[in-house]
Amino acid sequence: KSKVTLLVLQHYLHDEFLILWYCCILKFSLSIPNPEAWIINHKDDLEINWSDKAVSLHLNKENSFNLYLLDDEITIGILIGHFLYQDREVSEFEILHVAVLPLYRNQGFGKKILEELENQLKNTEKSIKIFLEASSINKFAIKLYEKLGYKAYNERKNYYGSNPINPSSLQDAILFAKKLNARS
Repeated sequence: KSKVTLLVLQHYLHDEFLILWYCCILKFSLSIPNPEAWIINHKDDLEINWSDKAVSLHLNKENSFNLYLLDDEITIGILIGHFLYQDREVSEFEILHVAVLPLYRNQGFGKKILEELENQLKNTEKSIKIFLEASSINKFAIKLYEKLGYKAYNERKNYYGSNPINPSSLQDAILFAKKLNARS
């Protein structure tokens, strides 16, 4: 199942009377041709630090649920996740990674992917709880998650290991959750 959304942005400079219209057709899809190869080929751009084997294992798990964002048939972003628990009344979903290719960042596409995930999950009468985590230094992600109604509920100290820029740095993880279709 895919959904097509039309997004029109208008930019203009008053001094030069330049009017530029940019129109793109965003399409959300639950699958793309050869997703494993696409993810592996774009791991660095998407900042996915999984091994190729881990990518393959995730994509082949029954509880795996991934959402791809396409701009005119070109895949530009991904949400990687899985269901932690499901029964007839409740589903728990964990977002493992959400990213957009560098050329498409800072244009609201990450927000669109998260909103589409919520729309997909709301298409049920179940009570849904979504979990995710973010590095405590990733202020852009934290601000986005809070804006979308995710609530911080815990912190994991020194959860993220060293990075090549600062090998001695350890980063905390902030855990977030959001309820959809909440039942009393």
